[in-house]
Amino acid sequence: MRHLKLALILATVTLSAQAAAAAAPDAKMWSGTWHLNAAASKWGAAGKEQSETRSYDYSGGKLSMKSSAKDSAGKETNFSYSAGCDGKSAPMTGNPNADSISLTCVSGSEIKATSRMKGKVTVQSTATVSADGKHLTLKRTYVSMKGAPTEVLEFTR
Repeated sequence: MRHLKLALILATVTLSAQAAAAAAPDAKMWSGTWHLNAAASKWGAAGKEQSETRSYDYSGGKLSMKSSAKDSAGKETNFSYSAGCDGKSAPMTGNPNADSISLTCVSGSEIKATSRMKGKVTVQSTATVSADGKHLTLKRTYVSMKGAPTEVLEFTR
């Protein structure tokens, strides 16, 4: 019985260590500049963007993102954050829909994010880089809006 408990503990520790190691973004896949393909994107009630450029950099255990976007009326929005993949809240600046974000890295190519405004969840999203590293798909749901509209944004390098 004692050996079984020890084996179970060792297996749990090993699996936890492997999961933690696997749950970091692949810096090579993420780092760089991404451009919105508005024509290939699917828009919800939040409105269509004319353009958006995102740059990501993963280093020092944090994913930094800077976005420069222009909506259908031509209004520009610039926002950014730097957050770990530990699910802890980090500040976001410049985003009219959120003042903080928490990231959970599912794999080297997939990240789930929860954005909040004054502590209340406003947007939940999943970002996935394709296996060839050339496409980024961002699926986001506006939790705070009536009907919780979902958008799927397609980006290329």
